Amino acid sequence: MPDSPTPERFVPSAPRGGIRRLWKAFTAKPDRGQLVVALLLAALGFGVVLQVRGDADDQLETARRTELVQILSDLNQRSSRLEQEIAELEATRRELASGADTERTALEQTAMRARQLAVLAGTAPAQGPGIVVTLEDPDGQVRARHILATVQELRVAGAEAMQIQGGNGELVRVSASTYFLDAGGGLEVDGTVLTRPYVITAIGAPGALAGSIRFVTKEIAEEAVVEEYDLLVVDALREPETPEYARPASED
Repeated sequence: MPDSPTPERFVPSAPRGGIRRLWKAFTAKPDRGQLVVALLLAALGFGVVLQVRGDADDQLETARRTELVQILSDLNQRSSRLEQEIAELEATRRELASGADTERTALEQTAMRARQLAVLAGTAPAQGPGIVVTLEDPDGQVRARHILATVQELRVAGAEAMQIQGGNGELVRVSASTYFLDAGGGLEVDGTVLTRPYVITAIGAPGALAGSIRFVTKEIAEEAVVEEYDLLVVDALREPETPEYARPASED
């Protein structure tokens, strides 16, 4: 009986290394479709960059000299406020780190912080320099979106406490959760209906607030009046709200 042939042994070839595959991908000649896609992506990115730069340049190029001066002044004032806050925080850190009267300093800082938060939340009255913006609006052209834009501009300019009063005598403290709705011929603010004219009182650096708000009020109402004061009082109060879902986080 003849001997059966010995089967050949299968030996798998060694896989190519990752570096070789990567080099091959880089050195491979791209086809026409890949080149077209790459060119389109490059053109799109270049166009987006030009558009962003163009929008920013157009806003500055079309601004008048007085507006540019005011923008620079606002930026300088905001920078000064931030530098002052940094200096105060560094002074507090040094006092706490020194170990001298640490407990008393910590309690004073906590009490001061609580008063500041009460002012920001609208649960405590506030006083200080600021401006009063009066919108007569005889033709009823002012809408909720205009008042919201005004309030947002004041916040950006550094307003620390605000309230709005209607011609019907109703007064509402403005906080981070305040909302504005059109209500017939008037305005609804946090559920309270206000009638024309609208008077907004804002506490902050008068120059920065007035300069910032004039650009907005030009578009809202030509008869808007902006007045600066050395001392104003914001005494409309809000009821403290109890969070429904949020709870203080554990120290861990």
